[in-house]
Amino acid sequence: MSALPRTLAGGAALLCLLGSVALSARIAATRAAAGTDGDRAPSGGLLAQISRRPAFAFGFRNFMADVVWLEAVQVSATRRLKRSDFDRLYALLTTVANFDPRFDVPYIVGGLILGQSPAHAGEALSLLERGRTQYPGDWRFPFYIGYTHYFCLGNPREGGLAMADASRLPESPEYLPRLASRMLSEGHDPATAISLLTAMLEGETDEARREILVQRLREVVVERDIQTLERAVGEYRRRTGGLPAALSDLVRAGLTDGIPREPNGGRYVLLPGGAVGSDRTTQRLKVFRKP
Repeated sequence: MSALPRTLAGGAALLCLLGSVALSARIAATRAAAGTDGDRAPSGGLLAQISRRPAFAFGFRNFMADVVWLEAVQVSATRRLKRSDFDRLYALLTTVANFDPRFDVPYIVGGLILGQSPAHAGEALSLLERGRTQYPGDWRFPFYIGYTHYFCLGNPREGGLAMADASRLPESPEYLPRLASRMLSEGHDPATAISLLTAMLEGETDEARREILVQRLREVVVERDIQTLERAVGEYRRRTGGLPAALSDLVRAGLTDGIPREPNGGRYVLLPGGAVGSDRTTQRLKVFRKP
């Protein structure tokens, strides 16, 4: 066969492949929209199957990685991710890594986003560990592994150990040894978490990652404030034998200098039984509740 027919045949094969990829993606999207996949983790479609045998990519591995990455970006941009969205995102990011293992961004972004779902913390760590294998000298991977252990799994010891690993790598921030030490010694302490998140934000330039960290920082600040106010309520009860009628009573009793500003634009309220809550945040962070 001459060079021209071979070229035409190769082009036709590529067009067929891309057509099949597009059809596979459309079928997967339709099934997801219809909810036919249930709670079963998606297989990722044709591209996922090809990625497991990269030789079948016919030299288009980077191109296919980019195609799947664009879809992963669309999934991650969903305002409120459902379990099926997290499943789909993990399948897509795994496919990207199969095609292009040296593409570092999906490992970190995927680890952060998947870590928002307690049910997917294992997948978050799997992606980050895979990135760490590819980049053993990059401090960011053990750093985000430590973040996932601490914030998502509530395991300060593993988080501190990973942070300590990160601190020993070249170009790691100077604050890492101190943070690792605090995580290992103080554990479930919102103050430690706020120090960690503040330091992370100072060195983070990617807007997507910054948005995730800012939201997590607000959640931790709310938990810190609630714990502080609940301690004041307990002291009020010890002194007076009863509960305050409102949080402002704590200020009048000299138990707190003022009611903290709720970082989400809401306010803190006194709940039945002496508990304190936020009118903007309905779920507290269990990670920072003393075991």
